[in-house]
Amino acid sequence: MQRSRFVFLAAPMPGPYQGQEVDGIVWMLVSPNNRPLGRGAVYHQLYANCRQSVLDLRANVDRVVPMESTLPTDGQWTWLVELDGVPVALSSRSYLRARECMYNLTRFLEALPLAEVVPGTRSVRRRRTPEPFPPPRDGHGGLPRSPIPTHLVRESALRRDLRQRDVG
Repeated sequence: MQRSRFVFLAAPMPGPYQGQEVDGIVWMLVSPNNRPLGRGAVYHQLYANCRQSVLDLRANVDRVVPMESTLPTDGQWTWLVELDGVPVALSSRSYLRARECMYNLTRFLEALPLAEVVPGTRSVRRRRTPEPFPPPRDGHGGLPRSPIPTHLVRESALRRDLRQRDVG
């Protein structure tokens, strides 16, 4: 039977980098069915440092302090976990109800001490905005034709949305 595990993601770090994509390493705890349970609060420059932060968190699981709060923008619920007053883990998404947030925080805390640490990193890219269609070339004012059949465009967008949901 598969169990929860920590995976390491090489992803563009959030923040003002003047249009540059600067990669960092962040960990994510996923359930046996690959559902994200939570993620690290800090991006690391090196895989070894990120892995060590997971090992430190697991070694000190009895000292973590979980907290719930609402987002000021939309009132949805999130959680975070602190170790010695420093945020070390965050919810991987926000929740509409407080009980959903508490339930998912409990699942994270239950999986934390038993989760497997998976070696290596996976590369993650943020969703790119699609480029606009070129103007029509036939001169008749018709709509531009997509170089990809429409049913494939929808399928690709669906896959991209699913990938985005699974990662973050």
